[in-house]
Amino acid sequence: MKTVCSLLIFALLSTPVAAQDSLPSWNDGASKQAIVAFVKKVTTEGSESFVPAAERIAVFDNDGTLWCEFPLPNQATFAFDEIKRLLPENPVWKDDPAVTALVSGDVAALKADHNAGLIKIIALTHAGLTPDEFDERVQNWLATAKHPKFDCAYTNVIYQPMLEVLNYLRANDFETWIVSGGGKDFMRVFAEATYGIPPQQIIGSYGKLKYELKEGKPTLTKTLDSLFVDDKEGKPVGIAQFIGRRPIACFGNSDGDQAMMEYTTIDNPRPSFGLIVHHTDAEREYAYDANPTSSGKLTTALDAAPQRGWTVVDMKQDWKTVFPDDPKDGTSSLIGEWLVEDIAGKGVVDRVQTTVNFSADGTASGSTGVNRYSGKADIDGNKLTFGSLATTRMAGPAALMDQEQRFLTAAETIVAFEFGEPGIVYFLDNNANRAMKLSKK
Repeated sequence: MKTVCSLLIFALLSTPVAAQDSLPSWNDGASKQAIVAFVKKVTTEGSESFVPAAERIAVFDNDGTLWCEFPLPNQATFAFDEIKRLLPENPVWKDDPAVTALVSGDVAALKADHNAGLIKIIALTHAGLTPDEFDERVQNWLATAKHPKFDCAYTNVIYQPMLEVLNYLRANDFETWIVSGGGKDFMRVFAEATYGIPPQQIIGSYGKLKYELKEGKPTLTKTLDSLFVDDKEGKPVGIAQFIGRRPIACFGNSDGDQAMMEYTTIDNPRPSFGLIVHHTDAEREYAYDANPTSSGKLTTALDAAPQRGWTVVDMKQDWKTVFPDDPKDGTSSLIGEWLVEDIAGKGVVDRVQTTVNFSADGTASGSTGVNRYSGKADIDGNKLTFGSLATTRMAGPAALMDQEQRFLTAAETIVAFEFGEPGIVYFLDNNANRAMKLSKK
């Protein structure tokens, strides 16, 4: 007997998902219509423009396309904050010209000589750490740092209309990737919980990792050796190396994305789509293109857009809202990844992980232990309800399939949540029973 989730997946595979309510933060206009028309074109079976699901690859720049990149790219702000935090422990840094420029606020000096100062700051704050140590530093920074203009966490200055595009594409069997000039390790810390994009679908700048045995334990250490910068012409190279398929949809906001846009849309044997986010809203966000104060220059790509047929989004005119609404009570506390430790008092299989990722855009995703799933999560105060959860359809051992079914069945009964001891949350069913126990990952 097919489960509700299996029936939903079957429906998704058979017909395109309508966009009537999928892009509510977009004003009705040419940009929204172009997105919807493209998705309909490539997902309509039997049409000449139909693209099989396996080839529906969409690539997104991150800074300025999915989240705010002003007044500085957020990873640069992280690195600057780390220098200031660690400076008392490393007094020798005070004699470094790059650190001197940073402390005095001389961004021009940091960018001189092909960004030599910025690279030195990145080296001091990123290299020499294990990936786990670096992840912890980024997590701690994200938990405490506030955006200077909006006075909120950096993971809240994400673009609600673009979150809707991500979800709309995934609902129509697109695979969504980040291809960004930012560091891949930096983005991998927050991208899954924030955008629903897992770590293995993130391409970014990186240096080599060094492997060695330390005290009998395998250890990886971050270096800046053989640095690969995933920007401009580097983006198509990264796509070819790590995805292995040519995208059919590309979303960016600057000249740094132009090569990726060209690679996606010029001479592509499949129907293709390119979209540029033009920052035109100084009141709700920022307005910049030709002369940005830090990054995000947009001139040549903007000039090429009419010739190439790329959609240019006017942020001020096309978006009803820029950022997600302020989280209601409880929402911000739930955002992130949780590990299911118990279902209906019957425990879970120790050797697998059933997870729930809450994103700021009102979606939930994760793993049942066998399959991936995603869907809506409505949080209001301490109320919590899940919409239909679409899953992949792999088979697994009987015990794991049983746990998957128990999880999906329990999810249908959830109506509220309550926090227990630190790092623990309980999902309550309609009889106020603790249907699940979860711990923060």
